[in-house]
Amino acid sequence: MKIKVLFYIDTLSGGGAEKVLRNLVNSMDTEKFDITVQTTFKENHKKYLNNGINYKYCYKARNKITDIIFRLETQAGLIYPLHIKSDYDIEVAYLEAAPTKIIAGSTNKKAKKLAWVHCDLQKNTDDVEAYKNKTRDWYNKYDRIVCVSKNVEKSFKEIYGDEPETVVVYNTIDDSEIKTKSQSALSVDIRKRKLTLITVGRFLPQKNYPRLLKTVKTLLNEGFDFDLWVLGDGALLPDIEEYIKKHNISQNIRLFGFVDNPYPFIRNADIAVCSSDYEGFSTFITESLILGKPIVTTDCSGMDELLGENEYGIITENHDDAFTDGLRKMLKNPDLINNYAEKSAIRGQEFSKEFLTQKTEKLFLEMLNK
Repeated sequence: MKIKVLFYIDTLSGGGAEKVLRNLVNSMDTEKFDITVQTTFKENHKKYLNNGINYKYCYKARNKITDIIFRLETQAGLIYPLHIKSDYDIEVAYLEAAPTKIIAGSTNKKAKKLAWVHCDLQKNTDDVEAYKNKTRDWYNKYDRIVCVSKNVEKSFKEIYGDEPETVVVYNTIDDSEIKTKSQSALSVDIRKRKLTLITVGRFLPQKNYPRLLKTVKTLLNEGFDFDLWVLGDGALLPDIEEYIKKHNISQNIRLFGFVDNPYPFIRNADIAVCSSDYEGFSTFITESLILGKPIVTTDCSGMDELLGENEYGIITENHDDAFTDGLRKMLKNPDLINNYAEKSAIRGQEFSKEFLTQKTEKLFLEMLNK
């Protein structure tokens, strides 16, 4: 008899967590697991989920009225009994905040419950104590908390202590798909002109794109000659565009917006850069390793697990000057770029989809047998 598993997440489209979930469920053994993915609002799930993966949603369309209904029903703890209730063996909240609260309200007493944590919660809130008081009861209703890196786990324990129990499971990355998709040709209007940096991610405060733009401006003024490709979108786009215009660096920076297939861009670029204040376990950096890219990143959650002690890429201290120094070091030394490209490709081989999926499946089986 198959094990029935529910994954609840806000949406299937968008950022790293959503992509990782798609990779995971599409790779799981459907002979052993009966998998359902549920989102808040109806989406074109066939675009994201393989045949054999069940799909459900809470509301047919997103509009002002359903947004209000969703908020009210979430506050009242009604999402699960009204929109989710079933006889699942395992129920997973695959994102912090609303999904975690919703599955915490499960009325299915037989199901094992797991909450995924993708980010450093201490850095994701302005008031850690208030956040702890708000969310402690949610997390206490879970059998296991799944953290995507050791640093994320450490942060979680510093907030909540040793209960509930935690486990580290790295994000499932579809390495074969990444390599295949990376071979697609860039469109004719995209021409690589010179040494090119790349970054991929949503325009959110924690990504600290102002730091990256400031570094680019500083190094261009010092005489370095390179381009920066930026893939992503978000609320901070107007601020980014204004900075680029104000500092007259538009000739060297190209904003591509959200791109369904970022991998040809990564493959054609020379150096992957991450200027984040914090991450969970960076999907972009993991993908860059798989594609053998030299990396310069700030010291944020998961980077030491991915890159070692600067063995597979440069990890700088998490402030503007250190990040600038790290990128300057890479740009000044072509041999260093080549060396890190070789090491990055070797490290990337360790992130196979099959191995990481099997680790999650093993966790589920262990939970049911416990």
